[in-house]
Amino acid sequence: MLWPRLLFFPLFLLLARSAPSATVLVVQFHNNSQFQDLNWVGESVAETLRAEFSNSNQIVLERESLQEGLRRLTLRPDANFTKGTLIRLGQALDADYLCYGNYEATLPAGVTELKGSSVRITAHYIDLRKFHDGPDIEEAGKLADLSRLEEHLAWQSLKYLDPAADLPLDRFLTPQKFIRLDAEESYVRGLLSTNKDQQQKWFSQAVALDPQFTRPAFELGRIYLQRRDYRQAVEWFRRIGPGEPRYAEARFYMGLSAYQLADYNSAVGYFRDVLKQFPMNEVYNNLAGAELQLNMPAAVDDFRHALDGDSGDGTYQFNLGAALLRANSFDEAAKRLKAVLDHNPDDREAQSLLDRANRREQSMAGAKPLAPVRLKLNLEYTAFRQLKAMLQPKGSS
Repeated sequence: MLWPRLLFFPLFLLLARSAPSATVLVVQFHNNSQFQDLNWVGESVAETLRAEFSNSNQIVLERESLQEGLRRLTLRPDANFTKGTLIRLGQALDADYLCYGNYEATLPAGVTELKGSSVRITAHYIDLRKFHDGPDIEEAGKLADLSRLEEHLAWQSLKYLDPAADLPLDRFLTPQKFIRLDAEESYVRGLLSTNKDQQQKWFSQAVALDPQFTRPAFELGRIYLQRRDYRQAVEWFRRIGPGEPRYAEARFYMGLSAYQLADYNSAVGYFRDVLKQFPMNEVYNNLAGAELQLNMPAAVDDFRHALDGDSGDGTYQFNLGAALLRANSFDEAAKRLKAVLDHNPDDREAQSLLDRANRREQSMAGAKPLAPVRLKLNLEYTAFRQLKAMLQPKGSS
């Protein structure tokens, strides 16, 4: 299991000993019906389970981890795997629980359109630590009520994964979770597409069909961030509200976008929002970068926080060294910059700053940063979820 690099390592040890967490792998459900146009439903079920497990502070392997496991074992994502293959996949990804399943769709007499069909979903569980089968959980109803069926399936599954969790059904099945079928289909087709333009089209269509559906809004934010359209990225990420599973991650990316727009005050605010829940090194580093641009004294301390969490990271060494040099702390700056060059002798920027530190060149008060801040562009999402699972009780939102 890939544990996150925590800032406060002794706290991590205490939590890891007192509240060990299990990792859940959810595989796309297989379509047992004759209707190939409903293949997207299998990913929809899996995605809803992942989202709800994460929101209840279970540790869940994301789609990217699953895809990496499939590539590693040269398996097709849409194949109907044997139980043995599924166990091998779960072991390859260090999962403790494996969730897989299937669904069947039928058209009632006189109905010709698939949206009028009925669907039966069956989820299976394997405890990979004990090689013991868990329960088979079923949901059946109209395809038009797919999101309701998925949410009830998630609720029943959480009762198995964490029997002690406090999950009143009336508080779990909130109306805002029920998504229009066509919006859900558009979102999932966007996830399954490998073409960015097509993804944008599908996600935009999903939001237009159901404006309360925020998962496609998050994906649109990521697309615009990758395209360096930072204003649009901020607007899409802004739709992810407090209490939603990816709120803190959205704020992190809003901070990156605001930084690139030179809106450093907003960037500071966004990164501080993330730190309220997750004291991660990447967040401290980027917060310090925005503070440095604003000549805030806290910048050096926050760069130190990032480095304290991962003393071997060259980005943190460089940023702290550059900030110390700007503050005319020549000896410590030289120490940090030498550490960067020990790992990467070809870092010309670090060498230039080290030469300046050795010459003890003074910087004027309030001077601009001596080198571009090296930002962390991503949160390690699996680690992010693991940290959340350890710091918050399971079953809480």
